[in-house]
Amino acid sequence: MKAKKILYITPGLNVGGAEKFVITLSDALAAESESQLLVSLVAHNALHSELNKSIQFITLPRKYKLDILPILKLRKLIRKEKPDVIFCVNFFSYFFLKCATIFLNVTTKRVISYHSTIHVSKKEYLLHQFYSFILNKNDKIITVSNNQAEYTAKQLGIPTSQFKTIHNGIDTQYWQPWSPSDSDGGYIRNKYNIPRDIKVIIKAAAFRKEKNHLGAVRALQALHSVHRCKAYLLLLGEGPMLDEVKNLVVELGMQDYVIFTGLQKNVRPFYLESDLFTLCSSNVETFSIAALEAMACGLPCVLTDIGGAREMIVEGTTGYLCTPEYQDIANAWHKALNADFKKEKIHEHVATNFGAAEMIKEYEKIL
Repeated sequence: MKAKKILYITPGLNVGGAEKFVITLSDALAAESESQLLVSLVAHNALHSELNKSIQFITLPRKYKLDILPILKLRKLIRKEKPDVIFCVNFFSYFFLKCATIFLNVTTKRVISYHSTIHVSKKEYLLHQFYSFILNKNDKIITVSNNQAEYTAKQLGIPTSQFKTIHNGIDTQYWQPWSPSDSDGGYIRNKYNIPRDIKVIIKAAAFRKEKNHLGAVRALQALHSVHRCKAYLLLLGEGPMLDEVKNLVVELGMQDYVIFTGLQKNVRPFYLESDLFTLCSSNVETFSIAALEAMACGLPCVLTDIGGAREMIVEGTTGYLCTPEYQDIANAWHKALNADFKKEKIHEHVATNFGAAEMIKEYEKIL
């Protein structure tokens, strides 16, 4: 590859799809580049330990959204390092970069890796309108689904020529169904007292409003009461809405069937002992890495039809799509839990279309 020095700027390295992506990409390019430097704009970075050891990691934490001190530090860093490519994860990182390079003659190639679709609020939409206004015509925006690119171009008035879609990819050698090297299984169900003959639905997502955990809990109650299917719901993750979700579980009397596991560093055993993966997001979701990982493990998926879900799911073969309404989620769960999915076919679909190696090749062309 032509680039010798790559500077990544990310809002943070906490648990999430965009964060996992930048770790995978930087690790894959470690041997191809002279040096890589990753800047995080927060102090706490849960995934820092997963970074390749050759990558220099710097935190420039902000006390508030537009903190001048980290902006000046980033400016100094860019002048010193003179990177060949600056890779911004999402538009806020790009805005931060623009502030740091005001009146600085920087001709470095700039790439924005965008991991959002429908905005969570009018305020966020207006901010993105502003971000699009300050774009340079030579800046490249990489989206992770075609639907996301079309939606963003239309909503923000950005020329389609500035977009390039590269689907997320994963290591399908690691993410796969049970293999002879795996133990007999049953550890997860034993730990959480889940009977072997009961269906398990798993949802791995941060407890934020757009992830619609409240809708998932209501959908489980509907699955029990309307469809007479007494499935369990495993919720992996943490986040600001955790207590609200727990309160709703108690209010609906579902505490025997909803299990909160907290953050899990190794989620593969959870996938291998579950029957269905789901995401119930109402917005933001673009091309879920967690869903790809689950499918590669042979799990069918029920995803809400936003972002790139339609480009990931082959209905009837790898899962089903639904709306964020809890009744529709429950109907799709019931349909999926009673369908005859083939784990090998689901894995093959991911391995053929969403492997990490092909994704990295596409990024190398851009960089």
